[in-house]
Formats: sequence, C-alpha cells, structure tokens
Amino acid sequence: MNAFFDFFAAILSFFYGLVHSYAFAITMLTLLVMIIVTPLTLKGTRSMMVMQQLQPEIRKIQQQYKDDRQRLNEELLRFYKENNLNPLGGCLPLLVQMPVFLVLYQVLRGLTRRESSLGFDAGWVTGQLGVGKTPGTPPGIERPFDPAFIHPDTEMYQALHGSTTMSGPLGMNLAESASQALSTGILHALPYLVLIAIVAVTGFVQQRQIQGRNPNAQINPQQQMIMRIMPVFLPVISFGLPVGLVLYFAVSNLYRIGQQAFISRSIYGMSRAELKANREAGKKAATSPAKKQSSPRKDDTGKTRGADKSGKQDAAKVAKRPSSRTGGASRVTPKTSRGTGQPALQPRARKKKR
Repeated sequence: MNAFFDFFAAILSFFYGLVHSYAFAITMLTLLVMIIVTPLTLKGTRSMMVMQQLQPEIRKIQQQYKDDRQRLNEELLRFYKENNLNPLGGCLPLLVQMPVFLVLYQVLRGLTRRESSLGFDAGWVTGQLGVGKTPGTPPGIERPFDPAFIHPDTEMYQALHGSTTMSGPLGMNLAESASQALSTGILHALPYLVLIAIVAVTGFVQQRQIQGRNPNAQINPQQQMIMRIMPVFLPVISFGLPVGLVLYFAVSNLYRIGQQAFISRSIYGMSRAELKANREAGKKAATSPAKKQSSPRKDDTGKTRGADKSGKQDAAKVAKRPSSRTGGASRVTPKTSRGTGQPALQPRARKKKR
C-alpha cells in the first residue's frame, strides 16, 4: 500500500519542481488522477444507462416469478447473460476509484504534517521542575512541517521541511483552514470562504446535471438522500480542513462538471436545451400537487343519462304499439332491465309453419 502513496507523492513532487507552486502541483495531480479514472466513469455510466433501459423487462420477470425466489434468480441470470449485462457494472468502476481518491487525499493531507511536540512538551515540563516551578500547560507554538510520503531529496520536501507556512494564491496559506483564517479577520479569510463557496456551488451543479437527464425516473430514497447531502457535506467539512485539500475538492468538482456535460451529450445524446427542459419538467412534477381521482366526467355522465332517457323513450314506444296477435286489443309493456332503462332482451318467438 505504501507504494501507492510514494507513487502519488513522487508525481506531486515532479509537478512542484516545474514551477515551484504548491497550488499548481495539487491542481495538476488532481487533474491527472481524474483523467486516468475517466474511462472507468464512462464505463460505469454506460452500464447504468443499459440497466435503466432494461428495467421494464426486469420488472416483468420479477412480477412473474415473485412467489418463486429460486426461479426468479435463474431467470434474471439468464436475462443478464442473454443481454451481456453485468448488474454490478455501474458500481464496480466507482468502487475501484475509491482507493485511488483515498490515497490522493492522504498524500495531500501528509504535506501539512507537523513535527511531533512530544519532545518539546517533555523538555518544557522538565525545565519547570528543575527551577522549582509547578509545571503547567506547555505554551502553544507553531511546529514546522515534516511532510509525509515525500522523498527527502526532492525540492518540495526541502521547501516544506522546517517551514511553518505553505504559500498559495491570493496570499492564502494552504496549510491553514478557513476556521483558523477567520480568527485573524474576515478580509484575511475571504479567499478561503470563496473557495469553499466554489465547492458548494459546483456540488449543486453536478446534482442538477445528473437529475436533468431523466427527471421522471424513480430514484432509490437512500440514493436521493445521498445526492442531497453530499453538496452540503463537502463544504461543511472543508471549513475545518487545510485549504490545500479544499483546492483539491474544487478542482475535482469542476472537472466532474465538464465530465458530466460530456456524458450527457455523447452517451445520452442530449443538448443543453433538452437538459434544461428536463430539469424544468422535473421541477413541475415535484411541485405540482397530486390530482385527486374525480368521479365520472360530465361528458361520460351526460352520455349515460342520455342513454337512460333514450332507453325509456324506446320502451314507451314499444308499449304503445298494438300487439300483432291481438290486433291492437291489448298493449304489452315490456320489462326493462335494472339500472339501464333498456327493455329486457326476450328470446325470439318461433314462426308457425303453414
């Protein structure tokens, strides 16, 4: 596992050696990793798209064999095999990416590792006891960096080792968090807060891009909850993390926005206008209240009443006709069927042979 950390750290040191900028090195390493895992992302997206297209057939199989668990599994496996479909095809690429991003996160976090204060604290307590004073809490000092995973012979390690700051753009200290910057002043913390705002906005944009492809699709409630929490979760934890890691979040989010736009156009074949129309349709479907099922429509009711009325009129006409057998002496009132007003159907009388 350490080989992965050393590999990413070596690439990070290489990019720093080009322009001697920590922000540039972090940005380039993030983009490189995102580009490498892009084929896995596209493969997972295509698999999920195929699964969405075949969902109606899968539901039919599940409904048909819902009472026979073993037969259901056999039919689903046969269906997946016939369609060359892997039900985990959309998840496996994402699972493969997770260790890569965890290693990248740990390498970036290791840049700001500080030297241990154990020796200083023990020496301070010993000194206080030596002069006859009661030792209290050791004074807080800003300890210098001791970068993890970076080789000591690289320029990046030599620049960080023994230093207490990690200079970045707009006067930011990439080893400082936004919460620490706020303690200095709002003007000093403004670039930090802007970067966190970029992380928040790009997270919401990604969410809208994904939902805009198929706004009427039924989404798993747990997945829907995750999609709502993630755009808020990253900015919240970014407030207490070194801004160098926040820069990594911002760059990766911006790359994913471009990646999702490419996926929507190339794989789903959707233009900007179609995506916008889908988002608007999704909003209307979510906000419009469910219409109550009304009783039969007026037109249908009117037709029924008209049929009843005409049926009664026909029955009255038949009642007035003279009977052929009695020569008009008596009138026969036919029975009507219940509820419809139509005369009851009677079997035809057989004709007498001459």
